[in-house]
Amino acid sequence: MSLSMELWKIDKEQLVPLDKAALNFEKRLENWIENDVSIIGYDALIIGRQVHTGYGGYIDLLAINSYGELIIIELKRSKTPRDIVAQCLDYGTWVHNLGYEDISIIYDSYKKESLGKGFAEYFDAPIPEKVNSAYQIVIVAESLDESTERIVQHLNDVHGININAVFFNVFADNKHEYIGRSWLKDPVGVDERSVSGKKSKWTGFYFVNTGITEDNSRDWDLNIKYRFISAGGGNRWINAIKKLKKGDKIFALIKGKGYVGYGIVEEEAVIVKKFEYRDKLLIHELPDQHQWRQEKEPFMDEWLVRVNWLKTYDENKAQWFKGAFANQNVVCKLRDQNTFQFLCKKFDVEKMSIE
Repeated sequence: MSLSMELWKIDKEQLVPLDKAALNFEKRLENWIENDVSIIGYDALIIGRQVHTGYGGYIDLLAINSYGELIIIELKRSKTPRDIVAQCLDYGTWVHNLGYEDISIIYDSYKKESLGKGFAEYFDAPIPEKVNSAYQIVIVAESLDESTERIVQHLNDVHGININAVFFNVFADNKHEYIGRSWLKDPVGVDERSVSGKKSKWTGFYFVNTGITEDNSRDWDLNIKYRFISAGGGNRWINAIKKLKKGDKIFALIKGKGYVGYGIVEEEAVIVKKFEYRDKLLIHELPDQHQWRQEKEPFMDEWLVRVNWLKTYDENKAQWFKGAFANQNVVCKLRDQNTFQFLCKKFDVEKMSIE
């Protein structure tokens, strides 16, 4: 059965269904994705729009993730469901053969700057030595027919092709437009599948970057005292911290210093203004001038995940060894076995579950 999306407004404890509006906003949607690719659930840098392929077609949006993998983002528009899948696979045959110089030319013509510079500024890390070892395909559509959904599922599950579909529907009432989003497959799970097949097995634990620096309002002592981990300042980072679910086991890192905490997630992310500790709002415990007490839009504010810290170290005693895993991402699966063994010893983790 193909996916379907409905939306209701709560009015005096009554559910009032909202009417679907005609999906005639592909250009607007392409603009929104270009400006903030996180709305489709991926953390990536857009490197080109309407990219001309060697086969005569144009890729709507082309992006690169922190691993150097390319992402083809294609809007269905007026194409038939099966045509869009075939077209994306055709684009994939072209993208597969792109080298660093090819990708650099695409980005330079799009942004008028070097790929290395743009990548470093976006991800706060140098571009990987090897790029385009794998690629992903994301189809953006209002809906797909059942047979096309089966094809996408089959390509992903059986053939290991990193392909997914994200659905957007527009709803409207007398005053506003609303947009809803769903996925054919969870993008976190799809992202785990790499056509390169070279990723190490997951240890069962997550790496979390605390985002603590000397020039921001985050403080490791606050994390310990009020039992949380946080991220904020934009949808990209907020969406990342929202990936953590109750029961997830995490190791927390302070960039440039080392690992400082091991804990288990107790509650999923909430905006800082609603985070409670011992039945009191956290912001009431903070100084009046603290940045987290200032009014901000939800997509720019701090979001906190409640954590039961099982063992922590002071910031000046962070645990580290040369070559240990560190990543600019807010959250990712910890796969490096040497780092995992080191952390298990330092944080007294007895059970080592490996997927």
